[in-house]
Amino acid sequence: MRRDRAEWPVRLLRSLATAVVAGLSGLAVHSALMLAKDVLRILPGFQPYEDFQRLLGGWAGGQLNSLLPYLTGAMIWGFLYARLHDHMPGRRFWVKGLSFALLARSVMATGFFLLAGHGLFGLRLGYGLWPALFMFPMLGAFSLVLSFTHTRLRAAIHPCGEREIARENETGKRIKP
Repeated sequence: MRRDRAEWPVRLLRSLATAVVAGLSGLAVHSALMLAKDVLRILPGFQPYEDFQRLLGGWAGGQLNSLLPYLTGAMIWGFLYARLHDHMPGRRFWVKGLSFALLARSVMATGFFLLAGHGLFGLRLGYGLWPALFMFPMLGAFSLVLSFTHTRLRAAIHPCGEREIARENETGKRIKP
């Protein structure tokens, strides 16, 4: 019992580090795709990072404006994925990643577009449904890399493997490797 109490801060830090590193990995791919979108002039009026800066910058007082899209991508989405990982369908990283992408796209295509003032599915941007449709492959790439990295890091820090972790979560008892 004492050993478990002494180990929880280390397990918590490992879990947080896994979520942040996985989020940063997904964000790196997403940022590269957004850069390619801008260079190729695909949907030039659709600038979600700028919208995030405007929305969250006002809330944070403008001090972290340029970092906010990256913090949300790496930390918030990474943390949400880590919390939902065990509850998402499938056993493979790509099934979990695509499931998370569908969830993220649903939230972004409705909530984000409305908050940014672009209307439901971004229809007020003047591109029809293209921003909402474009968002899925972008979030898909982000989520697949996030899921892959999270799964690999999680397996590396849990030497007993995914099945034992699932059993440990179900029973509440620690499984010895």
